[in-house]
Amino acid sequence: MHVDTRNGVHPWQFGLVLLAAITPVAASAAWVDQGFTPLPLVLVTAAVTAVPLLFHAGSQGFARSAGAVSVLLLVWSYLGALAGMFVFFPSVLLLWLASGADPRRRPTAAKVMAAAGLALAALLPLHFLGA
Repeated sequence: MHVDTRNGVHPWQFGLVLLAAITPVAASAAWVDQGFTPLPLVLVTAAVTAVPLLFHAGSQGFARSAGAVSVLLLVWSYLGALAGMFVFFPSVLLLWLASGADPRRRPTAAKVMAAAGLALAALLPLHFLGA
């Protein structure tokens, strides 16, 4: 099956969604030894966060799914805050950044979005791991 690269998702976008799913898991791993974070709930939420990766062949489906998942994740991170789901709030921002981080369409804005996403993904685990 041949996928037209102009219509597919750029690797920067793919990477930002991957970071949106993995970063909160790494941040909540700091609490596992304290017995606070329900790890299965974190893993299920991370799997839902990664849903836009299934639409990597088409940029419209990717952007729509990233938007829908980010809205659901925004509500879930607020409602599940007592269960430790607030660590997924930065994933909402990462999903929004991933939607627009296509350098083929907006070269300058995509660089800024990708850099902001990388900085956010790096700061979250550092904050929760106490480094």
